[in-house]
Amino acid sequence: MLKPTRVEFQRQNLPGMPLRASIPRLPAAVPAERRDLPTRYALLRRIHREFEEMPGLSVTPGQAARLFGLPPDIASRILDRLADTAVLLRKPDGQFALP
Repeated sequence: MLKPTRVEFQRQNLPGMPLRASIPRLPAAVPAERRDLPTRYALLRRIHREFEEMPGLSVTPGQAARLFGLPPDIASRILDRLADTAVLLRKPDGQFALP
């Protein structure tokens, strides 16, 4: 029967190649899921209801951000989503209103 032997490795620094710890990462093609879909749909419904409660409401994305208390980029994405689904109408002057 063979006797197990201990194998030893020597660490060598290659010229110009420092050794560093390996950190496991997901491939770039697999994005991390950051969305909270129930919260997103609740926000879409809330903003749609605000437009229904004020039928003459016509706002720009900046005005909507202040009115709804949202960051400007989120307000713009929500208005775009509502316009893409024909819930809101995007006017030529950049304002959003009910159709």
